[in-house]
Amino acid sequence: MAKRLDHLKIAWDRREDMKLVYHSKTGRKRNYIPDFYLPEYDIYIEVKGYWTDAAKYKMKAVQENNPVKILILESLEAVNKFTRWRLK
Repeated sequence: MAKRLDHLKIAWDRREDMKLVYHSKTGRKRNYIPDFYLPEYDIYIEVKGYWTDAAKYKMKAVQENNPVKILILESLEAVNKFTRWRLK
């Protein structure tokens, strides 16, 4: 994804301190660290190669508990086809 964003000349950030809070199924406070943040578009990108029930729950909880936009790309093909229009 980083190579694709660089190819498209889209600025991105990825830091361990970019945390979005959510609560696990047991109610425990957890931190989600997004794969990428695109400051120009104020959107986060999560790249998932496969889904587990836990991952589905986590992403739903993150989106419900944080007023942010998250674009989820579910395959290498989706990453390779990614374009700026997906951000609008």
